[in-house]
Amino acid sequence: MNKKGMLIVFGFIIVVIAGFAVAGGIVESSKNTEPYFTGEYNIGPDGRIAYVMETDGRQTLYVKGPDAKRIEVYTAEESKELWSPVFNDNGDFSVIETTGYPEAPPGEQEFQLEHSDVHTISAEGGDIETVLQARGVITDLVKDPAQMRWIINGIHLSTEGEPEEGFKPYASGLYTLKPNGNFEEIQSFETYSPSSLSIADNGKRMLMVLPDDYENATPDSMFESVERIYEMNIEKPEEMKVISNKNSEVPISEVVWMEDQNKLLYQTIMNYGEDGLYEYDMVSYDRASGKEGDRLRINDSVQHAKLSRDNTLLYYVKEKSEANQSESYELFRYHLDNGEEEKIELSP
Repeated sequence: MNKKGMLIVFGFIIVVIAGFAVAGGIVESSKNTEPYFTGEYNIGPDGRIAYVMETDGRQTLYVKGPDAKRIEVYTAEESKELWSPVFNDNGDFSVIETTGYPEAPPGEQEFQLEHSDVHTISAEGGDIETVLQARGVITDLVKDPAQMRWIINGIHLSTEGEPEEGFKPYASGLYTLKPNGNFEEIQSFETYSPSSLSIADNGKRMLMVLPDDYENATPDSMFESVERIYEMNIEKPEEMKVISNKNSEVPISEVVWMEDQNKLLYQTIMNYGEDGLYEYDMVSYDRASGKEGDRLRINDSVQHAKLSRDNTLLYYVKEKSEANQSESYELFRYHLDNGEEEKIELSP
């Protein structure tokens, strides 16, 4: 090829690359200006949905009723995020407002310097009470169904004075939080943070997912650890026990508790140990027999799985990769009686 031909080809390549860059910028700019669902939500006992949307860098909590009527409840401060909205017994809402995870790379993150608050907001979105102000990152807020309190999960949380700067090894903890601001630690964890938390109807026990080396993790053990489901007595947290199959080497990543049926629904990998992409699905698990039941045939990885109050509907979030390599989230509802899945449309 002569030099003129090469210049034409290179010029074409540059134009194409520039076009992709502009298109990517348009998509990213569009996402920043158009409202989008952040993946944070919860389901009320009456079927209402609390969810968080972001527009122009500001996150807002909304509530949508069965009649599709939407109410704007609370907007976070600029550069802050809203996580784990919950419905309280009196109709009010509570939510975490946080600066989020530190932007530094692993090994340099200073979680203790972040800010996290827990707010309680009236049903009409008017009165706001800050129940807790803490340093560190509060990651989860769960309502205790039996008592006037929440269980919170967080990384390097502190309510006493200004934290010291500098990297600290990863550590997390579970705490009780009462409406009067009383804040007490239940259990601390090194290296890991429990996930997929749920509380028994009587408020005495809770389920979580943790790697099985959580008590004594080492660099070697972390490569061989398996995520399992644990049950903890909240008043006696040292009495942690595995309730999923102890002999299985297949990791679990989500769990919901069908307490009245003594069953679990959890997400696992259906083709673990085989070649190819992992195939995720939710399966039932009978606690009495210790055996897995049928898979739900969702055939996708899900997050933030939650059950309706009557255990007939399963809600979850799916994550999608966009053309500009960003992520987007969609909320779904799965009918456990007939296996039908439907996407829930969310808007501000």
